Amino acid sequence: MGARRSPKALRWPAALLGLCLLACPGCHGEVEVSVPAEVEVLLGQRASISCTHTITGGKGYHLVEWFITDKNGEQRRVAFSERDRWEVDKNTEYTDRISMDSDYSLIIESANVNDERAFSCRVMAAAAGDGGGTAQLKVYDPPESPEVRWNTRTLSVTGEHASEIATCNSRNANPVPTISWYKDSYPLQVPAERNNNLYAVSRTVKEASGLHSVSSTLYLRPNKTDKDSHFHCRVNYSMPRGEVGSLESESFKLTLHYYTENVHFSLDSPKVIKEGDEVRLLCQGDGNPPPEYVFSKMKTADQFEDLGANPNGLLVLQQVTKRDSGTYRCQVLDFDSPPEVELEKEVTIHVNYLDTLVLNPNKTVKVPLGGSIELACAGSGSQTPTLSWRKGKEQVENSGILSLTSLTYHKAGTYTCEASVPSVPGLRRDQSVRVIVEGKPELEQHQSPSHYHSFGQKVTLTCSALGHPEPRITWSIPGEPLTNSSANRVTSRLSVEVTPELAESGVKCLAENQHGSDERTFQLETASPTVSATAVPVDGSESQGGSTVAVIAVCVCVLLLLLIVGFFYFMQRRGRLPCGGGEKRSLTPKEGNPDDTVVEMKTDKRNEQTGLLSPGGGGGGGTNEC
Repeated sequence: MGARRSPKALRWPAALLGLCLLACPGCHGEVEVSVPAEVEVLLGQRASISCTHTITGGKGYHLVEWFITDKNGEQRRVAFSERDRWEVDKNTEYTDRISMDSDYSLIIESANVNDERAFSCRVMAAAAGDGGGTAQLKVYDPPESPEVRWNTRTLSVTGEHASEIATCNSRNANPVPTISWYKDSYPLQVPAERNNNLYAVSRTVKEASGLHSVSSTLYLRPNKTDKDSHFHCRVNYSMPRGEVGSLESESFKLTLHYYTENVHFSLDSPKVIKEGDEVRLLCQGDGNPPPEYVFSKMKTADQFEDLGANPNGLLVLQQVTKRDSGTYRCQVLDFDSPPEVELEKEVTIHVNYLDTLVLNPNKTVKVPLGGSIELACAGSGSQTPTLSWRKGKEQVENSGILSLTSLTYHKAGTYTCEASVPSVPGLRRDQSVRVIVEGKPELEQHQSPSHYHSFGQKVTLTCSALGHPEPRITWSIPGEPLTNSSANRVTSRLSVEVTPELAESGVKCLAENQHGSDERTFQLETASPTVSATAVPVDGSESQGGSTVAVIAVCVCVLLLLLIVGFFYFMQRRGRLPCGGGEKRSLTPKEGNPDDTVVEMKTDKRNEQTGLLSPGGGGGGGTNEC
């Protein structure tokens, strides 16, 4: 920066240039100055205004000056440059914020809204004359996000004048932004003139900062189609280089009051109804606030049964039966609706059902063992059902007639007839009959085996019999059997202590009722002295020779084993057997008798534990001599 000069000294260069021009009348030249017409800058940023100039026909001293137009409309210099030195004029509003660079451009720091004005550049040359240009500085600042406040009251669609809908505010922008209104994303063509249908009132305020705030209030005469519409406002603002930005507010809906014009009454669920279902009938009118709904059911052509009112328009029928079939009416109570609007609607529902099944025979039937019977099932309902028979989970017949022949106790039990309607999923009904097979008891052959290891051990014997009336089971030996029954089967369990007599005679189980009896014998057998015996039920007339042969074989084996043990013991006593490999020998001649040889044998623990080879059969240890 060059040295600053006093205001008096600043007037000398211009006077000097004028004298030079008078002294040299033939030395006329030309000064060309180029200044941009408009310079754009964002608020708070640095602004640079160029002043490009050329001088032809003259050389030497020239002066560059920058001027502004003050509040009084007069031009005032704020900076100048001569002889490659620039100066800032004192006591101006730009004294502390401007400077000039090497190409004479004016630099403005931290541009604000008040800087929006004309800046003039003037160039004076001694021989060529002078020239100048003016640039308009424009400062831009985008607005804050718009805020919208809408009317939350209930607005009537029957009003004659437009109602205040909402106000949109956009604050602190430069230049002044514009506000437009949208409904369902489409712009509203809003006039500024007041009328009875649609218009807007706008207001602009200049803040102390010099920025502008704008508000727009929308007035609208709503109609019923606006009940689901979404409204919002959009703010458009200018930016440098011709760019246009926009900001949108949140959307909102209106609360409208309108009368009912249409009533819709329908079956909500399910579409196919069967007995036991929950049925929902929904009635809806298009008025707001929602009207009250009154339900009734037709009893005769001109008589209805009152079912009460519901503010939500929902009629729920729990656990319906065939008696719930019929015509239902919904009446909407909206006194604002005109007389020509029909406020009543009707719906007819049909409940699919099945009547109670008819069985023959019914409930319980008794059949003799080996006999036959035919079970018949008949059903009816809203549609002809499909019939089938099952026992437990097993299906045994695909029609309404079930024939049972050559009945055994295993065929006795509960048979169920089931009716269904394939076209109505879940519509089923069943009825059962119990078939009892009567006859003398039959003992079941598949008994569980019982084993014993030695006499004195307890084993459990199980006897199971089929029959009706329920058989009574008795045992051939005293005891306290545990008895239980299920259907036509009786099971008795008896715990016995195995004795030689019991193993020889066996245990008898007798089942009897009024039609006869059946008997089985449990015979205990042993396969070896240490092998478990099995309790085997046999008929009383069967031969028991197999048991005798087994006992004789065991006795022979025991005798052979005793003979072998005795032989080895005898040979040891006679000294005919050499000492075992586990024994230890010592061949030490006795002193004084070198011809005598003494053999000493020490037995190990394995021989100590062999009682059969010890003298007297004892199990004692110690040292034995051979």
